[in-house]
Amino acid sequence: MPENTPKLLELWKEFKYPEEVDLVGRYLLIGRHISVAIFDAPNEEAILKITYPFREIGVPHIAPALPLEDALEMMEKM
Repeated sequence: MPENTPKLLELWKEFKYPEEVDLVGRYLLIGRHISVAIFDAPNEEAILKITYPFREIGVPHIAPALPLEDALEMMEKM
């Protein structure tokens, strides 16, 4: 929501990723005004450490991903 923008910007300025998380990069989807972070987290607790500070502003969308080659190899075994 637009009224949350100042609070959100302040949170992102101060936010530190947990030590156990490997941040690949942060991106802005141009034209959508959505920020995206790509990271490698070892477990669900690490993901909660990232999403929890933003709980009052909106719903974080987490989409687990695999390298395409790994996913194809796994699917071949199914």
